[in-house]
Amino acid sequence: MCPSNETPGSEGELIRLFKDLFESDSPPADLILGIGDDAAVFEPGADPETRFVVTTDMLVEDVHFRRNIHSFYDIGWRTAAANLSDVAAMGALPRWGVATIAVPSNVTTHDIMEFARGIRDAMSEHGAWVIGGDLTRSTDKISISMTLIGETTIRVLTRSGAQLGDVIAVTGHLGASGAGLALLEAGDTKVSEEIGDAVVGKHLRPDARVLAGQVFANSEGIHAMMDISDGLGIDLGRLCLASRVGARVFEELIPVSDEVLKVAEALGRDHLDFVNSGEDFELLVTGDRKAVESAARILANESPGLLVSIVGEIIDAPFGINLARVDGSVINPSQLGWDHFRRSEGPGE
Repeated sequence: MCPSNETPGSEGELIRLFKDLFESDSPPADLILGIGDDAAVFEPGADPETRFVVTTDMLVEDVHFRRNIHSFYDIGWRTAAANLSDVAAMGALPRWGVATIAVPSNVTTHDIMEFARGIRDAMSEHGAWVIGGDLTRSTDKISISMTLIGETTIRVLTRSGAQLGDVIAVTGHLGASGAGLALLEAGDTKVSEEIGDAVVGKHLRPDARVLAGQVFANSEGIHAMMDISDGLGIDLGRLCLASRVGARVFEELIPVSDEVLKVAEALGRDHLDFVNSGEDFELLVTGDRKAVESAARILANESPGLLVSIVGEIIDAPFGINLARVDGSVINPSQLGWDHFRRSEGPGE
């Protein structure tokens, strides 16, 4: 049965469509019961050393996404990516997800199923499964919540373990998601289609660094890790606060792609605006230089093209959190980035 362009006729109709979408002829052996009952059932890890990690994220229309910019498929993908990235930041393997969505009356069955496909496809990239959820009506805005359970048999890395003398490193390139959103908001610009596609793709379809998280967690010299979801500056500030340390970062060491630099130039923006705008879903780690460099070599073999860049060092807390810019100025980057409850900011991404 093809999803309808009409609004859903019943919750039961949608549940049947979800079962068709998410069920498989060869489900994981430890999944006992999936979608369709009052709750899903799965077996705990067979290894007695298995530990579970649980994360949840909420997305609200016109705060985290806008329907004139993001397709329902994009919204679903980004919902899953936010959760997958949190699990990756603990060094765990994502396994089981449940999602809820509240929709107004102008959302069709087709829209809802596109949202579900986005979640399914992002999860399947990492062997994770959606096994349940809930549906309801809202008055005028879409609200989404997703919970994801991961598991690991190795140590769990947290943001509170950074040590004096650690180097600070990040995966990938930073700023593409913010640059992509800026292009989508601006409409026509002077950048080429190739450049536009590169950064917009990073915004609409971010990928969580699940493999990298496991490699770092398996490296004894790595001491702290978190994902970059709200911007490098503010997330580094959170790591330093949890670890009771300070940090020194150097602008010239921050990995920013040529595409982001060209978008910044075309829009008359500082590229650091994009680095600190969030939703890159890269990993921020601290550890011994040798351990970071060793993990980088492993990832170069396991995930060709994935960059690991050392951008600074952990220092004593009284020296604060500093970003040395190439023009000689020094700023506190922890004041930059997205904070939902910062009074000076209004609705945004």
